[in-house]
Amino acid sequence: MSERVNAVLNGKMPDVVPMLIYSNHLPRGEFERNMRNMGLGLDVRCSVYRVYMPNVKVEERRAGNYLYTTYITPRGKLSMVTRVNLRFQLPGGSWIVEHPVKNLDDIDALKFTIKDAVYEANYEEYIQLKRDLGGDGVVTVGSDYTPLMKIILRYMGFRNFTIMFRKRPDVIDDLISVIDEKYAEMYRVIADSPAEIVRIGDNIDGVMISPNLFEKYCLPFYNKYCKILKSKGKKAISHMDGRLRTLKDLISKTELDAIEAFTPPPGGDLPLKEAREAWKDKIIWMNFPEAVLLESPGRIRNYTISLLREAAPGDRLIISITEDIHPDYLKTGLKALVETVYEYGRLPIEIPNQKFNN
Repeated sequence: MSERVNAVLNGKMPDVVPMLIYSNHLPRGEFERNMRNMGLGLDVRCSVYRVYMPNVKVEERRAGNYLYTTYITPRGKLSMVTRVNLRFQLPGGSWIVEHPVKNLDDIDALKFTIKDAVYEANYEEYIQLKRDLGGDGVVTVGSDYTPLMKIILRYMGFRNFTIMFRKRPDVIDDLISVIDEKYAEMYRVIADSPAEIVRIGDNIDGVMISPNLFEKYCLPFYNKYCKILKSKGKKAISHMDGRLRTLKDLISKTELDAIEAFTPPPGGDLPLKEAREAWKDKIIWMNFPEAVLLESPGRIRNYTISLLREAAPGDRLIISITEDIHPDYLKTGLKALVETVYEYGRLPIEIPNQKFNN
């Protein structure tokens, strides 16, 4: 599978459309073995750096399925609450339910934590994972969210960010500059690592991130970080799993090699064919819509065949599972998808124009 993925990333056409799944989304056992024998590869994610804050004290307390975290700095305290042990992810996902920045009083403490961060190389895990995985998939390395998305998703949440941005856009601009300046250390560590594929955040959604926001606060940083990574031979991808129609022309201006987690309808609002036409120099590392995997095997099969027709001849395409699948539907849905791609995903794609039963 690694050969197929690398062929696509290098502008070549492999023998079949590559299929991947985030390794933590695939339960281990007989079902896993059968799917992988049919061509499903693993996307194993890891980091190539450690980050710590030598002058920030971190206190944690667990209560049921909630984790309470307090960051104590010379500039004040920050507190956040995380819901843990979510069912859909293995061994258990998490979600921030209370972000650390509630108002302006928290900004100085936040800036202290950002500036205090130390990024330290940690390449051993990547080397081990890549050696162990062999040709059964790829190891993708994470960096972090772009500064804007870091503020929204990790520090403030959408509501607090919107209020802050409307009342004090100067504070947001300053925070973005502080984060970006610190990121220079992180990207130097990543660029010097043995990583081959690097993911730059970001969970972009065109309904939440307007074209104006994207153009000012995302596009320049994608291109800045891409240049750093590409100067050392890395492939740069970004996790854009939302509705992208309003952003498609701006996304085409990024220097990203691949749009990872791109989700066509019904999850997203941009058809695959339209995305391929807009991003002719990019690979679409597509997320198969999780809502479709809740349907009957026949409907999944028909949707997959239609999708493959849309992608013909099939170059610049990777199909992946990058989102959670409800455990009650995972095996049935994934089996229907993998079997259909196994049967109809030979390249170049040539599927007869006929109807298939549900």
